[in-house]
Amino acid sequence: MDKTRSTRFFYLICIIFLGVALFGVRNALAQEGSSNPLIIAVKAEPDTLVPTDTKYAVTSNPISNNIFERLVDLSTEGKFVPGIASWEIMAGGKEFLFTIRKGVKFHSGDPLTTKDVEFSHNRSWEKSPTYKRYLRGFDRIEIIDDYHCKFFFKAPDVLFIPTRYLQIVSKNYFDRVGEEEFLNKPVGTGPYKLAAWKQGDYIDIERNEEYWGKKPQVQKARFVFTKEDTTRIASLKTGEAGMIMDTPYPLVKDVENAGFKTVRLYTHPPCSVQFHNNNPNVPWYHQKVRLAIAYAIDKDAIVNDLFQGIPAGYPRLAPWELGYDPELKQYPYDPEKAKALLKEAGYPRGFEMPLYYFAGRSYGQKETTEAVALFLNAVGIRCKIQGIEAAQMLAKVRAWHNDPKTEYVGVASVPMAFLPDPVEAISTAYLSTGWGTMYFNKEHLDPIIEEAMVTMDDTKRGELIKKAIKILHEDVASIQIWANTSVYAMKQNIDFTPTLKNREALMLVKDVIIK
Repeated sequence: MDKTRSTRFFYLICIIFLGVALFGVRNALAQEGSSNPLIIAVKAEPDTLVPTDTKYAVTSNPISNNIFERLVDLSTEGKFVPGIASWEIMAGGKEFLFTIRKGVKFHSGDPLTTKDVEFSHNRSWEKSPTYKRYLRGFDRIEIIDDYHCKFFFKAPDVLFIPTRYLQIVSKNYFDRVGEEEFLNKPVGTGPYKLAAWKQGDYIDIERNEEYWGKKPQVQKARFVFTKEDTTRIASLKTGEAGMIMDTPYPLVKDVENAGFKTVRLYTHPPCSVQFHNNNPNVPWYHQKVRLAIAYAIDKDAIVNDLFQGIPAGYPRLAPWELGYDPELKQYPYDPEKAKALLKEAGYPRGFEMPLYYFAGRSYGQKETTEAVALFLNAVGIRCKIQGIEAAQMLAKVRAWHNDPKTEYVGVASVPMAFLPDPVEAISTAYLSTGWGTMYFNKEHLDPIIEEAMVTMDDTKRGELIKKAIKILHEDVASIQIWANTSVYAMKQNIDFTPTLKNREALMLVKDVIIK
């Protein structure tokens, strides 16, 4: 063979092998999430996948929501739609009749009936303080037959449908296998079932081929626990992961420049400065001082310089939320006005102030606290920053609740925006009987909030929400700095639409499409 023919033959072989290799790459991409699992890197490992038993839903729900379902579902647009049940609101919002979808089975093969609804309610009532708190007006549940049950409330409850706290577990399965296996090998009715859980490493789920609803495209997924932000980013860039959750804001542009797609979702709660306002002996008890603090903080600089402009800076609610008031604006950055207000309030030289934050609770609180302290120091308010681990901080919050001697200002996640209904936020944080009212207690707010809690008409409830929030904003009950935003990053061949109106970011694999 002459040299020219030999060279051509060599190039031909290279082209053939390159074609085979490219075909293999394309085929591997096409198979990702089907015969091969879709790898999703998440920040934390759940405490349990059983939704009635979790103590920290923020880490368990992103995975458990693929396995378990609620009576009421959410469309990706955030509309409440029938899930494993349809519902009818009766007696002006004091009775909720549910009709269970027939033919739905748990992964164990047990049929779904109203006995499972009753069992799930009773278990949640016993084990979840959050569930019990949100069903504060609950009276009783009545089983009519296998497919019909009714929840009774002492007063109309506008939050029962929107909060969707009740997730359904199997009574028959529990009775058959007992507590230990019920917790270690959980079964739901969802589009995916648990395949494996390697503690400290990963959770595998696989498609439920007998699912009652539309079959998702992805057959298998693996949630890999990756606490370090840079490690999650690296796993995406090296191809180990197809998707990641909780992309840190400073690295979003880097990920996008590397050729990956990102999807953003505003989630609860916003990052705010909050005040314990039941102690008349601290400077921030006075509205002018709180207003001075609001003017002293350059909120736009925090959003744009620290967080790359990713989180929004809404003053309270977002435009798509019930009760949104377009006339409410963020207090602008005006340090000279802040100094003048402090002088009027009797603090021309400023004062010393504690500034707490929840250490490790959520991304950005420590950085925001440090920035807030710098801005306040510039107007004479000298902050003593204290970061306390989240569980200890929550215990302190509860202890401070009714203590009139408490001295507290903090950068924290104050209930307000991005909840299914804003009544949930204002009743939790600002109703005088709510556990969060250590921050602000204006008794004239109670009648407005209480009326909103029993007003089923959205238009009327929206006006009540708007009225309450205007009072909170003008009295500077808290200072909202930025909207919590979850950033999902993924390969170019993956499409994902997160669901609106969630409390926290979820990773619903059924909403993933691989091209």
